[in-house]
Amino acid sequence: LQANVNRLKLYKSKLLIFPKKSGKKGVKKGDTPKSELQNVAQNTLKEIIPVERPQLRIKARAITSEEKESSAYKKMKKARTDKKYEGAKKKKADEGKKDS
Repeated sequence: LQANVNRLKLYKSKLLIFPKKSGKKGVKKGDTPKSELQNVAQNTLKEIIPVERPQLRIKARAITSEEKESSAYKKMKKARTDKKYEGAKKKKADEGKKDS
């Protein structure tokens, strides 16, 4: 998220806003002054500010005994089940507290 904020700040710093109309009435607050607009080159690149991509490739390594013993499928299944019945468990616990 911070990377996007930095990209936007960099974009805004490079942005030059041309006035819509010529003359003094056409210039609005936030427009770039005429002195800076004299020799401006148009950007023809596909990307204005490229997005820095993190390195996705992870080097191969040996599987540890801990990883062999645990099952990712069972963990995901347990998490899905817990999420599904979370409300019912909470309701049952609240009723148990009220009865006590």
